[in-house]
Amino acid sequence: MIQDDDNESLRDDAWDEKYFLLILDLSEKNSSRYESQAETLLKNKTFVISIEGIKIRYEITPVGCRYYASENRNGETWSGWTRMGWKKSTKRSRLPNFFASSEAGVLLQ
Repeated sequence: MIQDDDNESLRDDAWDEKYFLLILDLSEKNSSRYESQAETLLKNKTFVISIEGIKIRYEITPVGCRYYASENRNGETWSGWTRMGWKKSTKRSRLPNFFASSEAGVLLQ
């Protein structure tokens, strides 16, 4: 017999799998766009994009990057931050994955 905790764990595992597969898919499909966005963000320090009607605002911080997403259909907003280090070259290499993961989170909400 499966307990409620087991069912919850299965739902979490399924969501995790869906999330990480979406990140991979977005990374492959949008690699050139993400590289271009990284250059724009590093130059301007902020950048806004719209994904399925939800605006995502990215900001470079001294040691990382943060994003803020506008309200979705359910009226929810969310944000995230990741540490990337001080170097511009490190940020340039890590930003595309950050874009993919933030967009995946927005799309799955």
